Amino acid sequence: MLAHNVHNDTKLLQSLKSGDQSAFNALYELYAASLTGYAASRLASLEEARDIIHDLFVYIWDERASITITTSFKSFLFAAVRYRIIDHIRKNITRREYAEMTQRLTNDFINNAEDELTAKNLNQTLELAVNNLPLRTKEIYRLSRHRQLAVKEIACQLHLSEQTVKNQLTTALSYLRASLERLAVLAVLLLLH
Repeated sequence: MLAHNVHNDTKLLQSLKSGDQSAFNALYELYAASLTGYAASRLASLEEARDIIHDLFVYIWDERASITITTSFKSFLFAAVRYRIIDHIRKNITRREYAEMTQRLTNDFINNAEDELTAKNLNQTLELAVNNLPLRTKEIYRLSRHRQLAVKEIACQLHLSEQTVKNQLTTALSYLRASLERLAVLAVLLLLH
């Protein structure tokens, strides 16, 4: 059954790339409800979840000719929704709410001192930390997080092995996590004085 669905997705994606509106509608019908449910469970807002899913499918339609999917379409969609949820959270809610929702998404512990920071400050701090990464690591991180490319796509684009890309992403995430932890410690020290 799973192979049949993947096969159907492949056919629908091929038709979509050539501008077939009915293929687009079929993909939307197959996945929109489960994606909306997933997004709503993370955002606690059905309206915001619907907006995110709508925007994702508009993106898919607009980029249909150039979109490259190396995983299953379902995996691609859920990864794209996850990144869009994180972006939405960063842009629209306070630091405390951001910490609570990010914890649910990533199961990472976020220090209470960080809760005092605004989402804007976190974005600025994260961008500064990203800018401090070595050039190749920064490039790989941005391709993964900003352009939402899969490891295989990044490896092909940069002529690297998939393992090298995975190692660089691990390095980037470890460095960024450590940078945010140092910021949290600094915030605690400032609050104590």
